[in-house]
Amino acid sequence: MKRSSVNNVEVVALDGRIDQEELEELQEVLDDCLDEGLYNVCLDMINVKFICSRALGLLNKKKQEFKKKDGDIKLVIVDEVLLKPFQITMLDTIFEIFESRRECVNAFY
Repeated sequence: MKRSSVNNVEVVALDGRIDQEELEELQEVLDDCLDEGLYNVCLDMINVKFICSRALGLLNKKKQEFKKKDGDIKLVIVDEVLLKPFQITMLDTIFEIFESRRECVNAFY
């Protein structure tokens, strides 16, 4: 996972599989953003091939925490296979999902 800042939006680029092993790191990164007062987060999932159900639950929980701070988590997903779990769980109605990092970052303004 790589973090960068673009126009006061924290961009977190995820890679590969988001499964049990990556789950803890994802939680730490999102907790760090909250602790650092970075309440607008773009999760770039262009290079993610798989996400487990526990990670979906974590994202939903963290989105609520960011919303309480007047922030948000928005997603970048281009792979239809990766989008499926979000559609099945109806998380695609909760998260704003974009096709590019630029669109995602610009959506905060």
